[in-house]
Amino acid sequence: MDAGRRAGGGAGGRRPRAAAPDGVRAHAPAAGRAPGRRAGVRRVSRAALEGLSGPGARGRRAPRCRAPASGPRGRGGRRAHSGSGGAERARPASARDALRPGDRRPAARARRADLRLPQERRRRGALAPASLKTLGRAALLAVGATLIAAVVSLLGGAGVTALDWSVYDRWLRARAPVTDTPRLVVVARDPTSEARFGTGAWDRAVVARVVAALARGGAAVVGLDVPLGATSAPGRGGASSDALLAESAQAVDVVSVVSPSMPRSTTLHDGKIGHALAEPDADGVARAVPLWLPLGERSVPAFGLALASALTATAAADLRIATDARGRTLVDFVGGAWPRGVQIVPFLEAWTAIEQGEADRIHTLASDNAVLVLAEPARATLRTPVGEMSPIAVQVHLARGLLAGSRLREASPVATTAVALLLAALAAWLPLATRWWAGLAAVVVLAGAYTAALPLALATTGLVLPVVTPLGATALAALGGLVARHLASGARIRRLEEENARARETLVQNESTVESLEEDLDAARAAVARSTGAERDLGRAADLLREQLTEARRQEEATRRRLDTLERELSGLRAADARAGELGDAGQEALRRACEEAGIVTRDPAVLAVFQDVGRAARSSLPILILGEPGTGKELFARAAHRLSPRAAQPFVAVNMAAIAPELFESELFGHVKGAFTGAVADRRGYFEQADRGTIFLDEIGELRADQQSKLLRVLQEKVFHRVGATRPTGVDVRVVAASNRDLARGVAEGWFREDLWFRLKGVVLRLPPLRARPDDVAVLASRIVAEAAAELGRRDITLSEDAVAALRTHAWPGNVRELQNCVRQAVALAHGPVLKREDLRSTCRRAPASSAGTAAPSPSG
Repeated sequence: MDAGRRAGGGAGGRRPRAAAPDGVRAHAPAAGRAPGRRAGVRRVSRAALEGLSGPGARGRRAPRCRAPASGPRGRGGRRAHSGSGGAERARPASARDALRPGDRRPAARARRADLRLPQERRRRGALAPASLKTLGRAALLAVGATLIAAVVSLLGGAGVTALDWSVYDRWLRARAPVTDTPRLVVVARDPTSEARFGTGAWDRAVVARVVAALARGGAAVVGLDVPLGATSAPGRGGASSDALLAESAQAVDVVSVVSPSMPRSTTLHDGKIGHALAEPDADGVARAVPLWLPLGERSVPAFGLALASALTATAAADLRIATDARGRTLVDFVGGAWPRGVQIVPFLEAWTAIEQGEADRIHTLASDNAVLVLAEPARATLRTPVGEMSPIAVQVHLARGLLAGSRLREASPVATTAVALLLAALAAWLPLATRWWAGLAAVVVLAGAYTAALPLALATTGLVLPVVTPLGATALAALGGLVARHLASGARIRRLEEENARARETLVQNESTVESLEEDLDAARAAVARSTGAERDLGRAADLLREQLTEARRQEEATRRRLDTLERELSGLRAADARAGELGDAGQEALRRACEEAGIVTRDPAVLAVFQDVGRAARSSLPILILGEPGTGKELFARAAHRLSPRAAQPFVAVNMAAIAPELFESELFGHVKGAFTGAVADRRGYFEQADRGTIFLDEIGELRADQQSKLLRVLQEKVFHRVGATRPTGVDVRVVAASNRDLARGVAEGWFREDLWFRLKGVVLRLPPLRARPDDVAVLASRIVAEAAAELGRRDITLSEDAVAALRTHAWPGNVRELQNCVRQAVALAHGPVLKREDLRSTCRRAPASSAGTAAPSPSG
């Protein structure tokens, strides 16, 4: 600061302090403050403030000169002070008493504690009275916020639309179950029906026969997804089938669907028709359908509306249905692809009842009901709040809602605007008329109350309230209210801040900071002195630890040598630890654990790779062919393929092809009907029919004769077979897993196995390695077998010694796991001690033939 400013300051300059005698600043005693506590302003009275900044002191400043200290200099060049350890500027007595050491509190808090402060300061931030000016600001903010939110709602795109309908969509998915709609029945096309009639368009004669049967059964209305009056496409039976369908439609009230893509100039037939158009919203989700669609010279109702109108014998135009500005009505979705409460009957089930003359069943389905027959293949699907479904399924939901008296309707634009203006006006007025934090909390409560009212309105009145426009207007209005409050109070806040800014507070805080830093420095110096002594102690402790470590290593070496000696002596008596420890690779370890869950015990990478291929192939429907020597676990892998497939919940049927007598081949595999042959006293389902929708395991398939191979081939190709004595074919959906211990490729070359059957079976070929190719699995398998055999005998303390495990590992095991199991179980049964030694194994198990590894070949019966 220059000399001119030292001599005095003008208005707004720093206030001068009175000079202390001899130029030395007086320092308040600091002995009462605890170490580390900072000095500050504490309960400064108004008299003290007036003494520091009174009128007589304004405009002049005492010279800031310091007397040289008489004491010696301390560390860092600072002079040592007597008494309190520092010099301080002289102050009036009242100020010096007020600025004493203690907890540092803001000066503003001290001034607010003085009862003589102006009342305006202590009322700062209090509730402001409502005025016309505040209400006018709130109204303007509400109108602007509502306009912005409305524009965003209209032009926001897919994301805004999805947010606007999010509460409605979640309510549809989580709503409580509704009552059944007994007068609406859907005869739907399904995969089993397509397996019978084909996956493409069906012959209209089939639909005509179903319509005629429903008419005889007493159906009130029959709905068809087949357009009447139009010429059938190629493959539907031609003109004769069209005539049959038109004739059957005369016997019952029929509502047919009309394509929205039909030219507007097309002349429509005089029957009852309905369109299946559903217009998705901006987010691609179909929530409403057009109630009427102009086609040609007439307006066509929605298919669901036409069906409900025909069933209730009420004109479609007379039904009071709420629509939006575009003439659409909300669909009351209940359930998934098909609505809950509506009876869904597979087409093949109805067809079977018609063919077998089950008049009671047809009467139960059709009597006084509206029966919707869906025979057309689904060519497109729509996204709805409850999932993907076809356009005709959306119409079924619409018909169910109309029959159940659905009250769903969308709030009108006028109501939406009114609600948004009311919420926005309240959200703008609250921050302006109350404390900002209270107003903000009230706005949050207001928005939460409206959000809670959305599902409540849906559940009680069926009214769908908007989300984006009211809540967006509320948020924008609240933000505008906060900004307006801040701008309005900015001048008063700045005036109060200038009044409360005093130079002495900054000076006192700076002096307190310097004193605290000095105390911290002294504490740091003391800590450094203590750490120096601690370092010496740590050095001596480290030397002692090094000596102890050297002695411990020496004792460890002696103990290790003694342990090696004992290990050699006890190797023949100690039980071997053959537990399946974790593999080093995380992927291999995960495969090993998955194998154990499937009952396959292995650590061999080749077997784990085969199991990984099984897991990948199980997800497809390709046949699986498992090749391997007898006893390698082919059936375990077949069961694993079934367990890992989508058919895991369906039956798994294992068939030993070598054990079936030739004369019973067809009866066992395909079944027979009652009276087909002597002894056939009842119908019997064959193995293929028992495995329908599941998996059939054909073991030892290489043992089939030529004629049996041809019969099996036809079933694998057509998925259809005839029971013995039956005239109608039976269709099945099975996953085929075959196994053989013979070389089927060589059988094709030699002529004893059909080439076409070989190609049909080898969708995925898996080859299991023999046990001699994976010696690391011997110990794990032997340990598992010992545990199982001991548990059967009630002796859970039997284990294998290391010598016994070594003997088992050296054997070639031409019979693979089956031979190992027989050997170990025999040893457990004849053992007389808790540990199985090499001597307890039979000679056939201990011997390791030199040529067995290379000459062992699968036997036909394995």
